[in-house]
Amino acid sequence: MFAIEEEPAVAWGPWVLALGILAVAGWVWWRAARKSPAAATPQSLPKFRVVTLGLQGSGKTLLLTSMYRRLQVPGGRGFHLHAPYDQLIELNRWYQQVASTADDWPAGTRRGEMREFEFSVMAPTHEGVEPVFTLGYLEYPGELLTDPDAPGSTAQARLLESIANADALIGIIDGLRILQAYQGDQRGSLILQASLDAMINAMLGARTPIAFVITKWDLLDEIHPDENVRLETVRNLLMGIHGFRDLVMMHSARRVVRLLPVSAVGHDFAVLQGNEVHKRPHGHFQPDRVELPLCAVVPDVLRQVELTIDRTTREQLLGLAAKQSAVSPAVALEVLAKFVAQRAGRALISAAGGGLLAELAVFPQPRARDAHVLSAADRRAEELVQARRMVVSQLQHEVAVLEARLPRCRLGGD
Repeated sequence: MFAIEEEPAVAWGPWVLALGILAVAGWVWWRAARKSPAAATPQSLPKFRVVTLGLQGSGKTLLLTSMYRRLQVPGGRGFHLHAPYDQLIELNRWYQQVASTADDWPAGTRRGEMREFEFSVMAPTHEGVEPVFTLGYLEYPGELLTDPDAPGSTAQARLLESIANADALIGIIDGLRILQAYQGDQRGSLILQASLDAMINAMLGARTPIAFVITKWDLLDEIHPDENVRLETVRNLLMGIHGFRDLVMMHSARRVVRLLPVSAVGHDFAVLQGNEVHKRPHGHFQPDRVELPLCAVVPDVLRQVELTIDRTTREQLLGLAAKQSAVSPAVALEVLAKFVAQRAGRALISAAGGGLLAELAVFPQPRARDAHVLSAADRRAEELVQARRMVVSQLQHEVAVLEARLPRCRLGGD
């Protein structure tokens, strides 16, 4: 129980209980921080980890490079990505190798190399342009999904742990292998099946948002001049694969699952010669739709954060708070509901990691100066919530434009 000085003019009881409940919420979230997309710590921002699932050569690195290049400036979206300087240097080096027709394609990520790129999502607030949440994006060698790990290496175990703890999963389907399978090439069909098997194993039991990306979409231009027909053909090919169809149907019961055609280089830069992709000597480098993978999954992740107190957590929270406060769970629920109904409570729940929860946990006893502290934290949390919602709105707009143009990009879900 919190010790409170008697002040007859103010009914502190309900607020003390609410503070106690929220302090316990902080403890519950701290216990769940390893699984939660964003731990509630002072001055922290939500961080979401995205893992792409794709074999070696499927285009994971090129997609990452072109995606950052596209989103490093606002470009009319109202937000942009910012990378630490050392990672920016690496991304720029890859980009120059990709875009230069005089250079070969960048070498794939070597076995043993694994790193998480961390992007701050920058958006305007009253304080200026500042980070409103961060994205972790794992880069790793694709053979870790299909080949046995080297003796003594922990790389594969670390990758599997990252997949299990990811906030969103993006399946990378190599457009070259799709084209080969469409043309009846047995080797291409087997490689396509191996990549889908790796996704099925990792994604089937996941409860996180998922999306599927067709890389090297430019190579599939020859299937049909109409892009809608082309996507329909590819969709039918993939959905005809038993395990992939089951994976899509299972996840479609919870949310929309999309098939996103992207090209990290554009439609006039690369050409297929035999079984190898080469750069055109005078090709025009213009990445196409590379921002869509993040647009498809990040809004779902943010919605999960807003609903991070699930039924089990609420029951545990209310039970502990009621025990501490010597009241029934029904009374505790009523007080918590009243608090959450107010703007400060809504900001707290929506921010899922903003400063207000920390302030409540640090200052459990009501004091005269707390009103100002909580008011400032309330305004700050609400401002960040609104900035994040603006980002989500822009991301959803990008996806809506795609769906209007290519309705069959939806594999399932409402």
